[in-house]
Amino acid sequence: MSGESQYPHLYNQAEQIETARRKKDLLYNVFMNPDPTELDKTVQTFVKKLKESERFTGINEMSKRMERMLDITSSDKNRLLKHSMILFALQMENWAVKYFMDDNKSPPEKVSRFVSVDLKDTVNLLLKGSYTSLQAFVEDARWRYVTL
Repeated sequence: MSGESQYPHLYNQAEQIETARRKKDLLYNVFMNPDPTELDKTVQTFVKKLKESERFTGINEMSKRMERMLDITSSDKNRLLKHSMILFALQMENWAVKYFMDDNKSPPEKVSRFVSVDLKDTVNLLLKGSYTSLQAFVEDARWRYVTL
């Protein structure tokens, strides 16, 4: 028997389903698409908005470390960093949630549930020290969204 699958049509069907899912849900696409184009575009938008945010003005001016970390996140190829920054923005900034919900780029009820319940739970677990790494946090949060 050769190394080819007996059921290549199943792989084609699975890829078609996955492609359709990514087209219907921008947040899913950002998390799951191996092509980083949309992820990078989203990160660039989020970094710009965070740097301009009223949250980081006046006495709450953004620290040099935070600014440096945002710059690293946008320039690095590390998907984990990019996903963690997006999750941070979704938790902290209304405009981040709106970014995914506007024009039905992602299912509004799914994003709303994720941010208000699942992401909130994972952030609370992170703050309690339940995760041993940032990677564990991101993987759990991402998995919770993907399986909603």
